[in-house]
Amino acid sequence: MKKYVFLSSMIIATFLSCKKEDTKLPIQAQTFEINSTGSTTWKYFSLASNDTVAVADPTHSNTWDLAFQRYRIKTNGGESGSGSGSAANSYQKGQIGFDALKIVPDTATFKVDQSISIAVQQGYATYIVNPLLYTWFTLEFTTQGTQIVPSDYIYIVKTATGKYAKIWIKSYYSASNLSGHVTFQYKYQPDGSKNLQ
Repeated sequence: MKKYVFLSSMIIATFLSCKKEDTKLPIQAQTFEINSTGSTTWKYFSLASNDTVAVADPTHSNTWDLAFQRYRIKTNGGESGSGSGSAANSYQKGQIGFDALKIVPDTATFKVDQSISIAVQQGYATYIVNPLLYTWFTLEFTTQGTQIVPSDYIYIVKTATGKYAKIWIKSYYSASNLSGHVTFQYKYQPDGSKNLQ
C-alpha cells in the first residue's frame, strides 16, 4: 500500500511541476522614452527597473545596463563599465522582427563597448560606445535639415549582470519634435535564460 501511495505522490508532484511550467507567463514588452538631450552628460538606464538610475561611478557599477547621450549608446561592458554588458544585432526589423525574435540564437555575435571615431559638427570626435548599437539609425537629409531615422534593427542586449533583453529603438524625437528623446521598446528576461518571449 505504501508503494502505491508513494507512486501516486510522485505522479501528482510531476503533474503539478509540469502544470507550473506550462502556465509560465510571457515576459511583457516595455516602452520607455529617455531624455538624452545633453551632449556632455550620459543618462543611465536599468532594464530590470524600467527606469533611469543615478550612477556615481559608472565604470564600477552594475546598477545600469544602457547609457544614452544624444544618439550615442553604451552598454555596461568593455571600455564603458565593469559589467557583462554587450550587444548583438539580430538583423530582424520592426514590430514583426521584434515579435519573431523569441530566443537568443547561439550564432549571435556580441560586441562590447570600445572607442570609435564619430562624425560631429566640428569634424570627428572619439567616444566610447557600443559599435553595434551605433547602427540603430541612419541620417536623412531633408529641406528641414538632417534627420535621424531609426534603422529598425532589433538588438539583443546582455545586461551588466549577464541577463538578456531584446530592444528596438523606435524614435529620436519627442511628440513635440525635440531631438535627443530616444524611445525604445524592449523585453527583459529576469530569469537569466535566453528566452525572449
